[in-house]
Amino acid sequence: MSKNTFYYFALTLSTLVLFSGCAERGYHLTRQSNTHTITAQSSVDLGNTQINTQHELHKMQAAVKKERKKTKAPKADNTITEINARKERLKALKAQQNAAFKEEQRQAQIARKKEKIREAENIRREQEARKKARQEKMIEEAQIKKAQEVKRKKLQMLKANNEAKKAKALEAQIAQEKQIQEAKKAKALEAEKIQKAKALEAKQKLAAQQALARKKAEEERKRKAEEQAVIEKEEKAKIKRLQEQREREIQRNKVKKEKKSAAATEPLKFQLLNKIYHKFGTSEIHGHVIYLNGSGQEVRLSGAKVYLLPVSAKLNHWFENYYLQNKSNPNDNGMVANYLNSTYLNLEKNFEFYGVAEGSYYVIIEAKYPSSMARDKKIYIAKKVQVGKYKKIMAVFSKKL
Repeated sequence: MSKNTFYYFALTLSTLVLFSGCAERGYHLTRQSNTHTITAQSSVDLGNTQINTQHELHKMQAAVKKERKKTKAPKADNTITEINARKERLKALKAQQNAAFKEEQRQAQIARKKEKIREAENIRREQEARKKARQEKMIEEAQIKKAQEVKRKKLQMLKANNEAKKAKALEAQIAQEKQIQEAKKAKALEAEKIQKAKALEAKQKLAAQQALARKKAEEERKRKAEEQAVIEKEEKAKIKRLQEQREREIQRNKVKKEKKSAAATEPLKFQLLNKIYHKFGTSEIHGHVIYLNGSGQEVRLSGAKVYLLPVSAKLNHWFENYYLQNKSNPNDNGMVANYLNSTYLNLEKNFEFYGVAEGSYYVIIEAKYPSSMARDKKIYIAKKVQVGKYKKIMAVFSKKL
């Protein structure tokens, strides 16, 4: 057994093992990584009226699309998602910072209003206390004056009645009371002076505390702003790194794309077999073809033509060594491939072959690459099918460019 034959046998065996479970659903699903193709195929008796061709094709299309979704998304897309997520986080961070700053200002404004209200209340209480003290002092002074006036009158009466001893005692009492009143006044003035000094000291202390609190608040605000700036700087640096990484990925993908477009399957030169070699058969082949661009969207390629070819050693060699490995022979301008029948895809991207004889065939779909990807290059989808008597073969072909 040659190396190439062994490779093809191993690939076929692994495909059967991987997707044998699909046979229970009535079709076989196969994936070929090198050619970026996924195919689904089923075979039923031609006389089975319970099987609807279009329904089966739609079912297999859904299975192929589901299998496509299992493919991991390109890393570049993940990078874009992460960049956008980090930008959103940065935006949210700034919004949070602005909201916190506004809330801090609001709380400070509320605190200032409360402080003003407290100061106004304290001033009002002090004014009321001073007013009350003045009133009490005035009442006390009036009582003292009244008492002094009574004593002066009594003193005058005593002097008029020549009661010198009593007058002298009363004078001494008046002088003593006067001294007591003056001492009280001096003490009150001293107490008021001390009170004012204490009030001034308390005011200065409060002002110092408020200044210290403002200083601490400002330092805390600066610290938070610095931390926020560091976080923002780190986020911006990460975004920049991710953007640079994405640029590198884009460049790598571009290089890969160029290499991919440069390395295409060995081209074929199709040639119709002489009609004397045609055999009339009793089977049918129905198919649907899906082409996808790099982003996974369906595209229609111009000149998509489907060929039905009998299996030959030359075609087997092309299939195993060039198609499955997605490479071409630079020393060859294309291999001649003899076909029995051909058709074009219809508007629904379907094709049919009727009157197919029992045997082994290759179904090969040839189309042109989009001009944006490669000029004058052809793209192939190929599959080997086994056709029995009175059979209906249904297949869906999906290829990502």
